[in-house]
Amino acid sequence: MNNELNLEYFVKQRCSVQWQGFLSAFASEFGQQIPVAELRVLMARLGVSMAQDIPAPVGDTIAALQESINTIWFDMDWGWVVLVEKTDGLYIEHHLSPLQAAFGESARAWSPAILEGIYGHWLAALGAGPELRISQVQAAEQEDFLLVFRFGR
Repeated sequence: MNNELNLEYFVKQRCSVQWQGFLSAFASEFGQQIPVAELRVLMARLGVSMAQDIPAPVGDTIAALQESINTIWFDMDWGWVVLVEKTDGLYIEHHLSPLQAAFGESARAWSPAILEGIYGHWLAALGAGPELRISQVQAAEQEDFLLVFRFGR
């Protein structure tokens, strides 16, 4: 029981109380009116717009890029990342994003596309070509708060 209460408290702290009601209602209305695929496109576009107002990360190695991204996310209180190079692409493991707390359970299918837009914009700014795409490959489970994205062909 205490673990459940601790988790509920932690989730609520990921989003400012002043915005929780509004963003939850926003997500509910959008989720009822707009198909998930269209919401993902919209959120990715919002992510690109958001990324344009955030200093882009830098780094000439995966470790340096990870550190730079984490500096940005820590300053914004948006969680943290681990970058993992695999044969089929660069995997971005984003931990503890505030999206679930902000938009609620019902938005899990589309709200992470904000991060797709941000990461796609940042990686393009670092010189990635248009043939490379980013896509979410793992959704967050309530218990682990992990979103995984793959950047590659």
